[in-house]
Amino acid sequence: MRFVKLNELKPGMLSAKNIYNENGVCLLSVNKPITVFIIKQIRNMGYNGLYIHDENSAFEEFDEIISEQDRQELVKNLDSLNVDKILELTNKLVDAMLESSSFCLEFNDLRSYHNQTYQHSINVAAYSIACAISMGYNIAEIRNVGAAAMLHDIGKRGISLDILDKPAKLTPEERAIIEKHPKIGYEMLKDNELIPAVVRVSILHHHENEDGSGYPGHYKGDKIFKFAKIIHVADVYDALVSKRAYKDDYDPAEAIEYLMGNCGNMFDLDVVNVFLKNVVVYPVGTEVILSNGQEARVVKNRSLNALRPVLLGSDGNTIDLGNDPNYLSVTIIGTKNDYKVEKRYKEV
Repeated sequence: MRFVKLNELKPGMLSAKNIYNENGVCLLSVNKPITVFIIKQIRNMGYNGLYIHDENSAFEEFDEIISEQDRQELVKNLDSLNVDKILELTNKLVDAMLESSSFCLEFNDLRSYHNQTYQHSINVAAYSIACAISMGYNIAEIRNVGAAAMLHDIGKRGISLDILDKPAKLTPEERAIIEKHPKIGYEMLKDNELIPAVVRVSILHHHENEDGSGYPGHYKGDKIFKFAKIIHVADVYDALVSKRAYKDDYDPAEAIEYLMGNCGNMFDLDVVNVFLKNVVVYPVGTEVILSNGQEARVVKNRSLNALRPVLLGSDGNTIDLGNDPNYLSVTIIGTKNDYKVEKRYKEV
């Protein structure tokens, strides 16, 4: 199974996952051939591409932390702001991740512009929960991190889509409106008895930077609530790797370079280090180049060691970068189709 970008899809390829529209209707079931009509539909809806089966799918292991059904249920309840149900589904995700012996988060997601804010919130919640677990938080704290991450962007409900999806640079006035969304979200939940104070504060602080250059309060360092620091890293990473109306997507390695390069001014270094142990740099199906010149394909990622996946070599042999003593000094130096494209980042 591999993720194929929209412009590389061809009729006849077999879908490896169910394909849904923004209303939760299944457009194409798993193991069904992709058609010209489906490609046209997903292009019109703003999808990045699709997961497809190929000759190496039998060798690959891909664990889905969030089922498509739960995603659709979360999107529906985030859209209607059913807080009780959102918290229930978030806790279900927390429980699933706590019960998993290992989990890897790779979200080459199918997402449309119509529900991208909600899909983004789900991804940010999963990343944040993974970090909270890795940082040793207790279950109550993990649930609160998950709730805050799931609800972190609800303040955008009060902002026009003409601004949120503007395919050009924002004016200073528009930027000022965007920067109100953490405060709007905080105010929306201020009187809700289901939402603990730490969740509301995390929502309020999730765009604060370590050096005080963030918003809305321009807090620095220890003045930023600890849950918000996790959400901030997860939020920016998922925004970077996602295609938006106004920008192309970064590949995961580029996004990680951005996080590492902004430790200390935007992000907490300890949080970034934990985040990098949980996020998948090279999703299953990615064709990579090794430092010894070999070409291979990622067939399995492992938790807490995202840079050392299991590979299938071009000769058909399995390469375990994490455990094979013959490969301890060998690293992945890039993807087979590596390219450098100048991109602009707009944090939202």
